[in-house]
Amino acid sequence: MLVFENMYQVDLVPILECEDCNSYELISSLKQDITRLVAEMKDQRREGRVIFTNVNELAAVLYDIYKSGQEQLEVSSFEAYLMEKCEERINLLLDLYGYARKAGTLLG
Repeated sequence: MLVFENMYQVDLVPILECEDCNSYELISSLKQDITRLVAEMKDQRREGRVIFTNVNELAAVLYDIYKSGQEQLEVSSFEAYLMEKCEERINLLLDLYGYARKAGTLLG
């Protein structure tokens, strides 16, 4: 969980953690998304909690990998596994889009 200005809480944010020195950092490719999310919350004057995996696809895929117990893969294996899971997520979203389009819930 990340807390900004004691007003904005963002849960389920993927981080890189060093168990030896007890330090952590955000995954660099997600920093911009977190910054944008907090800025949107500020603009909307909306305090509270956001589940990051609900608003960020990469975070959702990483969380699914974590829940499945596959986070202990070697780096090269993890990269391949991550790509596979991202492709599965893309296919799922395309299937959902196609279904919504057929059902007439999308215009165009």
